[in-house]
Amino acid sequence: MTATRNGATRICPVCGAIPTRALHVRDHRRILRCGCGLVLIDPLPSADAIAEREGEAFRGELMDETKEMFAAYGRNYRPDDPVVTAFQQHLATLGRLTPGRRLLDVGIGTGLLVHLARAAGWEASGVEICDEAAERARREFDIPVRTGDFAALDVAGGLDVITMADVLEHTHDPRAFLEAARERLKPGGVLYVAVPNHRSLVFLTADLLGRVPGGGVIADRLYVPNHYTYFTPATLTRLARDVGFEVAAVERENPYLGRYQMHPVIRAGLATLLAVSKATGLESRVVLFARRPI
Repeated sequence: MTATRNGATRICPVCGAIPTRALHVRDHRRILRCGCGLVLIDPLPSADAIAEREGEAFRGELMDETKEMFAAYGRNYRPDDPVVTAFQQHLATLGRLTPGRRLLDVGIGTGLLVHLARAAGWEASGVEICDEAAERARREFDIPVRTGDFAALDVAGGLDVITMADVLEHTHDPRAFLEAARERLKPGGVLYVAVPNHRSLVFLTADLLGRVPGGGVIADRLYVPNHYTYFTPATLTRLARDVGFEVAAVERENPYLGRYQMHPVIRAGLATLLAVSKATGLESRVVLFARRPI
């Protein structure tokens, strides 16, 4: 892709504009904010590089937390784990939004969401770009998984639900990803998307600290190597509507800190920040439920 007039190589996938404001410059990456509110990484790696990086993340080579997640949410998961109960709550919401029970999970991770869906009576399967993750999900939960890029795979349509938990921010083209989801849902089918919320107290704090000497390490903890687009509730809603969805609900939630290893002082500070974010409606994750029009 050729550079634009301000030196950027990416066009905003939400509004089509050229991002002009740099929030941070980290190594060879620029973190840009578009006028519509979307934040994106520039330059964007190639699709092959993104797929390779997902394998690195699965093996825990990008962040220790990723390795911990894959260890915590295999077959020996705790039923009372907040991540498990949140998935069950979201599945219940999906069950209220559609009477159908054909579900496809995109970016399955350990396969936990598909496992929980099948336990709740859904006819559920998955798609995963990382071969290692797909094999782990088959081994842990004996679930059907296809491997490859969801937007390019020949996936059967007529689905009642498509879920994408912590996936859209990893993709090469978020707009194409949601367009592919719309095509594969039947009329009235429901899309579930969960992503980090850039309009949150945690990101606001990191952006402020990232501009002071020595504060860049704080920004690096949030702008992780395999996230390329950062949504707000407004930008995610706009993109979903632009590709033809009717937005049914937008929710906010905070991540579960239990599986993260960190210094006790940092943990206490982050826990306080999350508590304040919940009280102010600035939680760190945004969850969208949208329907393909009938």
